[in-house]
This record gives sequence, C-alpha cells and structure tokens, in this order.
Amino acid sequence: MYYAEMNTCGSCKYYKYEGENTKGYCSWYRTYYYPDDSCDHWEEGNVSSSGGCFLTTACCEHKGLPDDCRELTALRYLRDEYMKKYDFGQALINIYYEKAPAIVDKINHMADSDEIYEGIYNKIQEIVVMIENKKYDD
Repeated sequence: MYYAEMNTCGSCKYYKYEGENTKGYCSWYRTYYYPDDSCDHWEEGNVSSSGGCFLTTACCEHKGLPDDCRELTALRYLRDEYMKKYDFGQALINIYYEKAPAIVDKINHMADSDEIYEGIYNKIQEIVVMIENKKYDD
C-alpha cells in the first residue's frame, strides 16, 4: 500500500494518492498534502489503489471484473495521459473525486442498484470504445 500509518493523510478516506514524492488531493480540505502528513480530520474508509475511478470500480466489481480490466485500464489512461494535462481536465477530476464516493454510497443503498450499475456500465463500455479509438474529446 502507498500509505504508511493510521491518522496520516495517505490513510484517510478523503485522500487521493497521486504518486511517490507527490502531494495527493484531500477532498475534505480541498487542497494537497503528502501521504505521510499528519491528518487532523482523519477518517477510516475504503482507501483504494484504484486511483479514483469510483463509479467505474463499483461497476466493474458489480460485474466481477478485476482491478486491471479493460474498462478501468482505459479510463485510467484517459485520466492520466489526457485529462491531467489540461486545467479543465484536472478540475473535472477533482470534482469527480469529491462527488463520486457519495454517489457510489447512495447507489449501494438503493433497491435497484443492480440496474443502476448495469446502466452505468453500458455507458462505460461506450466510453472505452471512444478511448480505444482515440476520440478523447468526445
């Protein structure tokens, strides 16, 4: 794992790891910290190595797919190799990291969560095809 011990930013559920020797994003304080910085608002949670693909990860887990499946790999590529290069892309990523965990939690508590995840997964499939065809702006 990339985080060291409890009560550090890197082990808090609000922290998004960005890489070794790099500050990650804290959605609670809406700023950047190193993973080993002390966290004043530390909360235990599902700290994931998925790199922030919360909805996609939830859909892929629902389908029984591994963490390195085609869908997650393609969307991580889009995020890391295309979106992060642009201010608007990084802004969208930050909004996603802030909002997506609550969306997944809400879906998980809905009676029709299976149907919702199926619908999202179908959209993800369309996006993956666009990424594979290098239609990043689409």
